[in-house]
Amino acid sequence: MNAVVTAEFSVPGAGELLEVAPGVLWLRMPLPFDLDHINLYILDDIDGWVVVDCGLGNSDTRAVWEKVIASLLDGKPVKKVILTHAHIDHIGAAGWLCQRAEAPLWITAGEQVTAHEYFQVSGDDSDHFAATAKSFLHRLGMNNKQSEGIMGIFTGISTLIHPLPEDTCELQENSVINIGNLEWQVIISEGHSEAHACLYSEALGVLISGDQVLPRISSNVSVRPGKPEANPLLTWLDSLARLKALPADTLVLPAHERPFYGLRARLTGLLDEHHDTLLQVEQACSEPLTVMQLAGLIYKRKLSLFDLLLAGGECLANLNYLLAEKRVQSHLNDAGVLVFSQRP
Repeated sequence: MNAVVTAEFSVPGAGELLEVAPGVLWLRMPLPFDLDHINLYILDDIDGWVVVDCGLGNSDTRAVWEKVIASLLDGKPVKKVILTHAHIDHIGAAGWLCQRAEAPLWITAGEQVTAHEYFQVSGDDSDHFAATAKSFLHRLGMNNKQSEGIMGIFTGISTLIHPLPEDTCELQENSVINIGNLEWQVIISEGHSEAHACLYSEALGVLISGDQVLPRISSNVSVRPGKPEANPLLTWLDSLARLKALPADTLVLPAHERPFYGLRARLTGLLDEHHDTLLQVEQACSEPLTVMQLAGLIYKRKLSLFDLLLAGGECLANLNYLLAEKRVQSHLNDAGVLVFSQRP
């Protein structure tokens, strides 16, 4: 397909299931954010079900799951819980659901590392986490008030994630998971998160894309405090290009918004959009800029503290990409803040 086309499905209400492909059920879970929902998928495994992503670890999410388990799964158990990645709206309720259903958790090794970072916020490593995060935010050019506010956000996020099972099953690139009579191929992508897993069924022509490919918005690609010199945008762009190998008529089931067709068109649009942003960032660096100054130029609206965190991480991802290509240079100023400029 040469354009992005919304699939002709009605949108299920909270706690309702809608079949979008044979044996593939769509569950829309509410979120208390501007992006007010996440799409979860439940796969028919003949004598049970496989859940893909879980929602936040809060009482509203648990109430929806209890309704689904009690009345919409035909009395069959949840046999596996699969996570596309470890962001809070995907992983938050996973530990609770695994315990509730006595089901194993399937996750990539990279995302399991990310998951454990959440528990460092208030655990034994909390002092190290705080020092690392505050140093990172300072180098972006945030003031003390902004930095302290974001540290509070980190604490709040950590409360929305249930402890995970001690033993997990590892998702690996190109491995195949048999669910019912179908094979689902694992496709691992880096950039939006450490090791994001998509699931592809050739027989159905369906890609469960998580946050890797969304129909209208672009997923955040950020540098994280623990890896300040990482280049996630490089791996993100590479991963998008690799997905173009999938058939053009693939039905994409994303974690947000609505299922759609036109995968290749959407991938091309995302690649073009990011390269345009890179050029915009490079041009902005004709004058020396901190990351926060750049964020003010790129995001021309008032940003909440959480938005500021995402914007700062994304701006740094663009800058680190340009640094690797030797299109910009950087130094620490007298205040210990990163300053970027075009190379002479």
